[in-house]
Amino acid sequence: MARSMRSFISLSIVFTLFLTGACSSTSTSTSPTTPATATPATTTETFAGTVAQLATTGNPFSVSANGPVTIELTSVEPLATMGLGVGIATWDGTTCGTAIAKNDNARSGATALNGTATAGSYCVTVYDSGNIPEGWTVSFSVQVIHP
Repeated sequence: MARSMRSFISLSIVFTLFLTGACSSTSTSTSPTTPATATPATTTETFAGTVAQLATTGNPFSVSANGPVTIELTSVEPLATMGLGVGIATWDGTTCGTAIAKNDNARSGATALNGTATAGSYCVTVYDSGNIPEGWTVSFSVQVIHP
């Protein structure tokens, strides 16, 4: 009987410790979550113009926040299948400056350039990359989608 009483007391102590641990309040720390970065609103700008053999034309635009930029030729006339050069450069307030990226064979209806830009002033250029015949003037429109 003494032995069963000791077993009962030991079991009671273990059970009591278990319940005390289960009922005790534990404090857990959680790391603060970083708020999701909002995607900046996009702007679509369309520029139209003409370019002659061995010429370049440029149009400035401003990127208001860091984010994706996509440039696409949306039309080329009189020959819609003609490849033109499309580039992106810095804009100093007066002229297109240093080229950042270019595509010498951009086609109408296809993305010419895409990437990520930081907020700032840029210039989209359209140029003859060797495909415009002498005496021709080619009309184009180019679309820039940016924050």
